[in-house]
Amino acid sequence: MVTQSPSLIVYEASAGSGKTFTLAAEYISLLVRNPQAYRQILAVTFTNKATEEMKTRILSQLFGIWRGLENSDDYRDFVCKRLGVDGAFVQHQAGIALHNLMHNYSYFRVETIDSFFQSVLRNLARELDLTATLRIGLNDSQVEEMAVDRLIDSLSASDKILQWLMHYIIDTINDDRSWNVIGQIKQFGKNIFRDFYKEESRRLHQVIGQEGFFSHYTTMLNDLKRQAEEKMKAIGDAFISEMHRAGLDDSDFAYGRSGVVGLFYKLQSGVFDPSVLGSRVMGCVGHPEKWCSNSHPRCSEIRQLLKTASSRCSSRPSASSPRSGDFMAHPT
Repeated sequence: MVTQSPSLIVYEASAGSGKTFTLAAEYISLLVRNPQAYRQILAVTFTNKATEEMKTRILSQLFGIWRGLENSDDYRDFVCKRLGVDGAFVQHQAGIALHNLMHNYSYFRVETIDSFFQSVLRNLARELDLTATLRIGLNDSQVEEMAVDRLIDSLSASDKILQWLMHYIIDTINDDRSWNVIGQIKQFGKNIFRDFYKEESRRLHQVIGQEGFFSHYTTMLNDLKRQAEEKMKAIGDAFISEMHRAGLDDSDFAYGRSGVVGLFYKLQSGVFDPSVLGSRVMGCVGHPEKWCSNSHPRCSEIRQLLKTASSRCSSRPSASSPRSGDFMAHPT
């Protein structure tokens, strides 16, 4: 829907209805009417991603109109109808406008609302009795912490969010972690300031608002975690069994248990923290020749064993549980 007055045009549209096309076409229309108008035009977006998309759209379509490219016909037709001019005029003006923008790019003002207000404050520093070296910082962390504190203070016994928090606290206690989850919640809350959340917030609210979503989702995640842990332990068992079957032990591999062999002992014992992926382990990923020293008397035999097992693993379809040799292809 379009509402128009002598000085204002308001577009109201739902997601996916072509807002970016309309806004970019309006911007191009202003440039076609006056190729010098870019100095007086300000386009404001909410996210950095939207800013880059809008700039790219305007420049690419100006070029397409100027060169008569087919995929820019919709924009050309929009501008012709908007201004009441013919295609040749639009094509000529688009070329001039593109040239002006490229040679005066700093005046191409498509920016986020945050950066716009910061520029306004910097320009008004003298009127506000501030120093000329004013630097503006957005304290997202402080705002987020205050928002979490207010949210928790406002919760009642019947609130769904409080029930989620209680379930989360119980889960952390069962996992032998601290019951105080406020710091974790505040850290997670910083996502609301990121572009991906701003773009998907409406959809997330719809999904999270479904009855039983939280309990179902956490159950699913716990099942996936359990299955992954069982598989990792099975990989550790498979490696150690294969190593012993071949008459090998820790000392036959580079750095012993301080090297890549130690990874599988940790997996077997259920250790899955980041410590399992040390620099020595990562250096062996995809390089079986680094698993043992060149001076080892069975070096050629060990490397051939690793290559054979890796080839066997990669040539057959994935199975629900690993067999001997699975650990060779993907030691992480």
